[in-house]
Amino acid sequence: MTVKVGVASNHLIHPIPRFDVNFVDYIQRDYIDGLRQADALPLVLPLGDPKDAKAYIEQVDALVLSGGQGVTPVLYGDEPIKEVAETDIYRDQFEIALVKAAVKAHKPVLGICRGEQIINVALGGTLFQDIYKQMGAAGKHNQFPTSWEIPTQHVTTTDGSWLNQILGERFLVNTFHHQAIHQLGENLKSVAESDDHVVEAIESQDGNIIGVQFHPEMMFKTHPEFAKVFDYFVDRVRAGS
Repeated sequence: MTVKVGVASNHLIHPIPRFDVNFVDYIQRDYIDGLRQADALPLVLPLGDPKDAKAYIEQVDALVLSGGQGVTPVLYGDEPIKEVAETDIYRDQFEIALVKAAVKAHKPVLGICRGEQIINVALGGTLFQDIYKQMGAAGKHNQFPTSWEIPTQHVTTTDGSWLNQILGERFLVNTFHHQAIHQLGENLKSVAESDDHVVEAIESQDGNIIGVQFHPEMMFKTHPEFAKVFDYFVDRVRAGS
């Protein structure tokens, strides 16, 4: 069967030289390539009104949420601190609506980096706005200027978790973030941590929702083991259809 996976888009909110004020919706090609190599059919969902989320989810078998801006703190009950960089409440509200619609429809969800954070907020959880300021993280969680496909930090997985099953107990990942999960959302559990205790992966109690804080889509072409993240997700969608 053809597995149709909706991939929520990002959008430009500032003029840039290439597009000026032509504010395009877009998704990085790596997410699409990751799903295609897993024999899924990616369908990009343009950023829209939250009221349209149910209709979008009805057209797909599963949902992927990508990286990008920080999540707006007021959406999880916090006032922004000075370390918060760009946020986009329009994207936040739409993606939260997509998550809720997918959960209600019992359709699998995969969140990557910001996507993991949005899942957590959609399910009632909170975030550290800045892991250095608020939790005293000691590691370098934004590896720039090191190239994005190079794994730079270790994570340790929970025995028996989905990530443990496909990648093992301990391995290197890439990292590009300063926000992270604080209090877990409803029915979510942490299944991987960095050495300084940042949540690096999640799973719902029923296994239908998974997320990672790192970027497998950036690594799988040079480190093929990370294709297993997409393979696992698409296989789960196929098994539940």
